[in-house]
Amino acid sequence: MKINDGTKISELIKANKNSIEAIAGVAPPLQRLRNPILRKVMASRVTIAEAAKMGGSTVEALIAALTPLGFEYEKSTPVAAAASPKPQWLLQAKESDITHYDVRPIIESGTDPLRAILGRFKDVPPGGILCIINSFVPTPLIHLLEQEKAEGSYVDMISDKESHTYFLKKQKETETKKEENDKVIVNDAVSFQTLYDSFPKEKIKETDVRAMEMPMPMQTILAELSVLPKGYMLYVHHKRVPVYLLEELADKNYEVHIHTVDDSNVKMILFEK
Repeated sequence: MKINDGTKISELIKANKNSIEAIAGVAPPLQRLRNPILRKVMASRVTIAEAAKMGGSTVEALIAALTPLGFEYEKSTPVAAAASPKPQWLLQAKESDITHYDVRPIIESGTDPLRAILGRFKDVPPGGILCIINSFVPTPLIHLLEQEKAEGSYVDMISDKESHTYFLKKQKETETKKEENDKVIVNDAVSFQTLYDSFPKEKIKETDVRAMEMPMPMQTILAELSVLPKGYMLYVHHKRVPVYLLEELADKNYEVHIHTVDDSNVKMILFEK
C-alpha cells in the first residue's frame, strides 16, 4: 500500500493491523492507539503527519516503523504552507474573554486530559474562548468540540513543542441546556424494567464500565453509541450518574433513562429517538 503524510491512521490499520503496534512504539503519546476505544476516536481523524506531531516525533520516524510492514512511502511535494490568518473572533477578543488551560502537566502524568478539558470548557461562558496549551496540535479534540460545542477553532504554533489551540464557545449553549431535561429521564425500578422489557433481546447491546478509570467510561459509551443501529438499545452498567456524558449527549438525538440502584450501581438505557 502506498502512503503519504495525509494517509489516515485508520487506513493503515485496515491494511495491516500490525501498524497499531508499529506506531505505538514510536513515542509514548501514541501508545493510546493500543486502546480500542481511544483508537476509534483517533484513527479515522488523524493523519500520519498529525500523529507525528501528537507524538512529538517526526513523519520519518513513523515511516521507518511502517516500512517493514510493506507500506511504500510517497513523499508529498513540499508546498509552502500559508500561515492561517487569525479569525476575527480571536483578533477582537479581550484578554479577559480567553481562558488559558495548560494540559501538559496532565499528559506528562500519564492521564488523558479530555475530562478536565470538557470540565473547563463547561465553565467558559457562551461566546467565550478556551485556549488549550499543549505540546502538539490536539487534532481529535478539535474534531470533537467543533462537532457540537465550538463555533470555531484556531491553532497557533508557538514552537515545535508548544501549541495554543483556541476554541470559540457557541452562543446557543444556554438554549440547548433547556432541552437536556427532556431527554434524560430518571426511572424507578418498575418503569425502568418495563422499558428494558419493551426491547427484543436481539436488539439490546450491553456494556459494563464500572471497573474503568476516567475518561474510559464516557469514551466507551460514546463509541458504542456511534455504531448502535436505529431501533437498538444500549444498556449500561455504571457506578455513578455520568454528568459529562449527559452534557455531551444534550445536543444529540438520544433518550437516556437512568435508574440508581445504590450509591455505586447505576443502570442506564440509551437509544436514538
